Amino acid sequence: MSSGISLPLKTEHSARDRLYWNFLNAIPFLIGSIAVARDSLKLVAVYIGIALIFFLIIELRFACTHCSYYARSKGCVKCMMLPGVPKIFKARPGSHSPFEKAMTVLGTLPMFLFPVYWLIRDLLLLGAYIVAWALFFLTARRYACVRCINFECPVNRVSVGVKEEFKKRDGFPGNIEVSKEEFWAAGSGRCTSLRVKHEFKDFLYWNFVTLTILFSAGLAIGISSTGWLLAYIFIAFFHFGILEQRFFCTHCPYFVRGEKCLRCMMNWGWPRHFKPRPHPPGKFDIAITSLGFMILIFFPLPFLLEIPFLLGTYLVSISVFLLTIWRYECGRCIYFECPFNRVPAEVRKEFEKKDFERMILK
Repeated sequence: MSSGISLPLKTEHSARDRLYWNFLNAIPFLIGSIAVARDSLKLVAVYIGIALIFFLIIELRFACTHCSYYARSKGCVKCMMLPGVPKIFKARPGSHSPFEKAMTVLGTLPMFLFPVYWLIRDLLLLGAYIVAWALFFLTARRYACVRCINFECPVNRVSVGVKEEFKKRDGFPGNIEVSKEEFWAAGSGRCTSLRVKHEFKDFLYWNFVTLTILFSAGLAIGISSTGWLLAYIFIAFFHFGILEQRFFCTHCPYFVRGEKCLRCMMNWGWPRHFKPRPHPPGKFDIAITSLGFMILIFFPLPFLLEIPFLLGTYLVSISVFLLTIWRYECGRCIYFECPFNRVPAEVRKEFEKKDFERMILK
């Protein structure tokens, strides 16, 4: 069973993929543009021009032409980052030459570094810019690079065996699964690789994402009042450490299967203060958990409204968190009773049947 980020290879991208990844990619550009715009709107146009030259000419010619998604596209590019862009260059299957690698790197540097002069004048914007790019690359590495059929890309993380199998089948459109166990949704042709346990790197990633939300809220509150900041920190610890654990987590299979300390992607090493309750959460449990989240989310809003940039950061961070977890975790999670779980019913039944058989064998 899958404990890592192993998923079926992705042979084509949907409209939702393109919207999600371009939204994630637009965040650091927006931050950079805000910093530059404080001096000159003309320089913002220059910044946009540099980005367009990189994506539509340099990257397209020296990097994308070696990509399998580019080669498979007809007329226009059909990938998660450049949908609808005309194929103005011929596909070049095979490895990148040293010159092409150098041109790609040299083209990337001006795009990343251009707004830095203005960003260092505002450390808050600089920090947001760095975090936004870090979040983009970490998310791509975790969820896109392990499924990508662009094997020539230097950051591709598909295992050698799976690459060879895919090439042997000559891009057969079915899913090639790289995990140890898979479940098929009947009649859908879709393969779901369920995650039966989390790793420490999962915890690091998701807490990094969560901290972008809490930090922007805490900073806005702290600017106004240290006392209210302490109150917010107490609410956050009380919700995640007690309220959520008691009324929501105790019903979760990850909690039940844990050791003395929790081993899930949101709480790693946290003591299990409550007994596991291996049955679906009741309406009261859901209501209390929801109330705790609502208080945590809405408490900082009066302070955030006074600082529009932090309010924007807060709302964007929440959007990224919800979109990412919904797209990449809720469809694999074995907490089937969670109201946000997206695992198909037939996959749940198959998993529960095999899980029961394993318990009998023990």
